[in-house]
Amino acid sequence: MKRLVISGALLLLLLGLSAAHVFCLYNLTEGLTSALTQAQTCAEQGDWDAAAAITERARERWMENESYLHATLHHRDIDAVLTCFGETLAYLNGQERQPAEYAAANSRLVTQLELLLEGELPTWKNLL
Repeated sequence: MKRLVISGALLLLLLGLSAAHVFCLYNLTEGLTSALTQAQTCAEQGDWDAAAAITERARERWMENESYLHATLHHRDIDAVLTCFGETLAYLNGQERQPAEYAAANSRLVTQLELLLEGELPTWKNLL
């Protein structure tokens, strides 16, 4: 009976930690996605400096959470997001303003963040 109680407690602990991880990742990716959408709006209005500043702050927030992310996610996924951030910032900080290329890079970055969260959700697709 003692083993059953300990096993049940460990299972509940793991479920709780998994739920906390998904909640934290949701908050991080939602905040970053919102900021990147705001940056896209600034770029569409011609305010490239504001778009660059917002995107840089989003990248810094990502980097602040990097040790947590490396402990909980696949490294290739984290590297893909960093690569997308670099690409997006390169379009924003470049001398030639290329709205279409920036929009595509920003869209890839947002999609990469959404896929990160989707991959951690407890869905049938992820469980099977």
